[in-house]
Formats: sequence, C-alpha cells, structure tokens
Amino acid sequence: MKLLKRSPLFFIILCTGLLFTIAGICGKNNIYGEQEYDPFKAPLLSIMFAGINEDIYPWQMFAGIEGPVEAMAIDTTESDATATDAAAEEETKISGPQEEGQGEEGAAAEETPEPTPTPTPAEPTPEPTPTQAPFGEGRPEPLRESTHEEYLNHISADIYGDIGITKAASYEFQQVDESYFDDALFIGDSRTVGLRDYTDLSEHADFFCETSLTIYKVMEEDFKNMGTIKEALENKDYGKIYIMVGINELGRGTTEDFMSKYTEVIDTLHELEPEAKIFIQGILRVTGDKDRSDKIFNNANINARNNAIATLADNQQVFYIEVNEVVCDEEGNLNSNYTSDQIHLLGVYCDLWKQQLLSHGVI
Repeated sequence: MKLLKRSPLFFIILCTGLLFTIAGICGKNNIYGEQEYDPFKAPLLSIMFAGINEDIYPWQMFAGIEGPVEAMAIDTTESDATATDAAAEEETKISGPQEEGQGEEGAAAEETPEPTPTPTPAEPTPEPTPTQAPFGEGRPEPLRESTHEEYLNHISADIYGDIGITKAASYEFQQVDESYFDDALFIGDSRTVGLRDYTDLSEHADFFCETSLTIYKVMEEDFKNMGTIKEALENKDYGKIYIMVGINELGRGTTEDFMSKYTEVIDTLHELEPEAKIFIQGILRVTGDKDRSDKIFNNANINARNNAIATLADNQQVFYIEVNEVVCDEEGNLNSNYTSDQIHLLGVYCDLWKQQLLSHGVI
C-alpha cells in the first residue's frame, strides 16, 4: 500500500501493461492470429497494439463487435430522373408519328392508285453487333443473409454458393509471357509481398502491397515512397490490375460486410482506370493443420469469401483467377511443404503462383 501511495502512476502503468499483455495472449490465437510477432524483439502486449492499428479491438473476442465498415449508399435520384426522361421521350415518339401518318394516309386516298410493282426479295436485316453490358450489371444476389449466430462466432457464411466460381471458370484464358505484365499493377497484403520479392514480376509490374493490408484500407493506404493507389492510377495508365486481399479480414464482420467493401473497391478501380482489365485473385487457403485448429483463419471461411468475390467477375472487364489450384494438396488445403508458417508461401513456391498468372492471360 505504501508503494501504491508513493507511486500511483507506476502502479497504473503496471496494471495497464498487464491487462494489455493478457489481451495479447488471449487474442494471439483468435482475432490477432495474423499479427506477426517475434518474442525476442517485442513484448506480448505489442500484438494488441498492432491489431488496434488494423481496427481490430480486444473486445471483439467476446462480444462479436466489429469495427465500422463503410456502407455503399445507393443513389436513386439519377435512375428515377433517367426513367422519367425515357418515358417522356417514348411518349413523344409514339404521339408524333401517329399524327404524321394520319395526314399522309388522307392525302394518299385522294390520289389515283398506281399499279402494284412486282416485289423484289428483301435483303436480310443484319444482326445487331453485340455490345458490352454496363459495368457491374447483372451481378448475382446472395442466396441468404448471414445469421446472428454466424456473426457472433466469426463464421463467414457461404451465401453465394459456387455460381461465381463456375462462371469464372468457364472463361478460356490464354498463355502469355512476362512482357504481358509491363502495364500491370499488383495490389495485396503480405502474400503479394512474397510474389514481389521472390519472382521477377517486379521487373515488369508495379506492386502496391503491404503486410496486414485489408480491403477496408486499401484505397486509403499510403504505400512507402509510392503514395496511394488513386495517385498511381492518376499518374500512369495501367492495362491490368491484380488484387489479392482477404486473409486479414476473416476475424472482422460478415461475408456481407466484406463483399460490400470489396465491390466498392472494384468499382472504384474501374472508375479510375476504365480501360484496365481487373483480375480478382482468390484468397490463398491455409494448411490442413491450421484449418482444423483455428476457428477464424480456416478454409471454410476463406472459401465462403472467395465464392462471394468471384461473383464480381463478368469475364469482360473483371476476371477471377483461382491461385489455390496450383498451391494446394489433394484435400484442397495449402500444401504444408510449400509453407513454414501455414499461411505464407515459401519464396521458391511463389513461382507456382506466377506460372498460374502466366497461364491466365486475357488478350
């Protein structure tokens, strides 16, 4: 008690540090499972601070309370005005020709009819040239909503099924060479950092990738010495944009939250670079051991979110590439021989990822 009275500030700091350490320990195998931690370089409480930097707070372990997710506002003003203008224009088209037709018909009745000429075969009407559907039109709707129970337990509900995966797989990609990536931009988290560092793609493409990057921060992130993605797209024309994020977001929100923000990002990329092809890469799975032992970072949650983002592919401007095909074992889990931490690919196996991209070109 004497120590408490003499040094109350020290006691408060000690208790606070203890609480933060407990939060780091509890969260290490839960919501902070993706935070990098070296016990020889940092105390356990640093895990919690790294998580807070990604908007992942300690109480999410207990109450299922998620960080704020920006919702997409739907502006109906323009569509209502467009519909009204279209209706008025249609009415004008209908009423105008009727009056003209009546006048021409009356005048023709007063004239002497001429002999009917022999009809000549009519030329076939040319088929209309197919036009590309407006961007984002016809995207599948979810089959159901996530339940409250799924939300509380951080379960990513598979609310889309395989409709997007099936459609994306129907597209016939082509083999390309490395020069194909000369006008490409890669966006991603620590896994894309590996693709940049352990392949030669960085000699051709630009990489905007950062450890712990999420879909919720990707457009606001200020990448070291490069600025934001928006600034990059304003300063340079890209013909292809590749994106892979999603592993760090598994402990946050629902499939709907993730899908809403992912859709917003894809639409923003198209708005900023309308001529570019956008390639959504499926989130890489984890190993079988990680899948069986982790309630959040498991392949059921990853597959559910991949099924969702695959529905954004229209096979015209947006394409879905399944990288898991070349890095997973026969059970569909990340091959344990290809990783040292059950999540990230070893450098030598990043070439498998690169080869998959080379066989999935769009010309």
